[in-house]
Amino acid sequence: MTTETSNAPPIFGGAFHTWAMRLALFLAVLGGAGTVGIMIIINADVVGRGLFSTPVPATAEIVSASIVAIIYLQLPYATATNRNIRSDMLLGRLHAKSQRYSDALNLVHHAVGTIMLAILLRYIWPEIINAYEDLETIGLYGVFTMPRWPFVAVAVLGCTVTFGHFLLLTLGYANRLFNPGANS
Repeated sequence: MTTETSNAPPIFGGAFHTWAMRLALFLAVLGGAGTVGIMIIINADVVGRGLFSTPVPATAEIVSASIVAIIYLQLPYATATNRNIRSDMLLGRLHAKSQRYSDALNLVHHAVGTIMLAILLRYIWPEIINAYEDLETIGLYGVFTMPRWPFVAVAVLGCTVTFGHFLLLTLGYANRLFNPGANS
């Protein structure tokens, strides 16, 4: 079965679509680099504990904050390429029977995603200000601390870009569903 990646209708083609995809890919690459970074920290912690009886301070706190940031960095590209978790079996069968049915279900899926990301953004956005103004930190006091707001800012950035991709895909599926001749 083929993936829906090539089947997703861009509502805006050309330079805008290219720019949006490059931004999503750039964030995914940053997320991948973050994954490598936490792997290095975890391995350094294991080696430090085993060979020198000196673990890397606050490894668990750094890794837990980084994982959240990595997820939000990789979410826009997963959305833009239709690789979010969903049941492709049903979509594949619908697509085989009727492009219109597949587009209708994809429209609902992406509309719900757009709404959910908007709600998520509504509640995460104030956290940047709170974390910055309250000087919230992550880590172990007296050993290693770092500010919390950059991690929240990364989550907001990832949510914002993902929201944009969900919205564009929703509009693309709606356009293809309600204006079938426009995409030919």
